[in-house]
Amino acid sequence: MFILNPPQLKVIDALSNGASLTDAAAQAGIHRNTISHWRRNSPDFREALAITRYDRALLYRDRAVELADLAFETLRAVLTDPKSSPSTRLRAAIFIIDKVSTPPKFEKEEPANLDDMVAAMEEAAEAASAQQSPADAQNCTTVPNEPVSQMHNSAQKPETYRRPEPKIGRNEPCPCGSGRKYKHCCLGKSSAAAA
Repeated sequence: MFILNPPQLKVIDALSNGASLTDAAAQAGIHRNTISHWRRNSPDFREALAITRYDRALLYRDRAVELADLAFETLRAVLTDPKSSPSTRLRAAIFIIDKVSTPPKFEKEEPANLDDMVAAMEEAAEAASAQQSPADAQNCTTVPNEPVSQMHNSAQKPETYRRPEPKIGRNEPCPCGSGRKYKHCCLGKSSAAAA
């Protein structure tokens, strides 16, 4: 499915077994930055890494679900135990209130594989074309046959802005003839007058 070299396979295997990126790099005999390079430049490695992380997240979620009842019993014991510190009971109460007040995420059901996705897209396209009237089909504009590069080059380029008079430097003598520097004389006046 994916074309990966042996070090990449070692990294994916280590990550699927719960290793961190640094540990996976050490097991494969490479530097940690090499993994970052693969993530940026190798689509096969990037996709294999994403699948591995997704599978590991599912594994951890399943383990957490198994321990959920025990965790809630522990929270109940902490909340009802008068010997628990107030700060501990407060944190437990805030955690429970946060979980109760956060609605679950709605997850759309997605097609199982690429063939199902293509079939769903074709059905959507057929439904859209069936809803289009013949008059709408006649009014459709066609895409010109010229290459995209020529279409972009045919657009006019914006003109460069040119000042009506030369720019006066802040430390140059003021053009009003006062003998003072422009920044101490007319710099603020000209901008205030323009506003």
